[in-house]
Amino acid sequence: MIKFNNHKSIPLSESKTLLELAIDHKIELNHSCGGHGTCGTCRVIIDNYEDLPARNAIELEMANDRKFNPNERLACQTITNIQLKVKIP
Repeated sequence: MIKFNNHKSIPLSESKTLLELAIDHKIELNHSCGGHGTCGTCRVIIDNYEDLPARNAIELEMANDRKFNPNERLACQTITNIQLKVKIP
């Protein structure tokens, strides 16, 4: 399960990004670039980020440019098959 803002839990999906899952389950999460990783508005904070796969090239460029902390990820670029607690700032 993925828990958003400590209140809504949704099932895991190995093929969808956190943004896609949020949209599917009607969780409000900004994404002004349409999920292409160019705006940074879908930035989320993840409790157990150490267990996530490494950032892809798109996310890595944004993270370096905006000096993200290790627990800050782009929901549009993050796919996981592990349980997470996700905070939408």
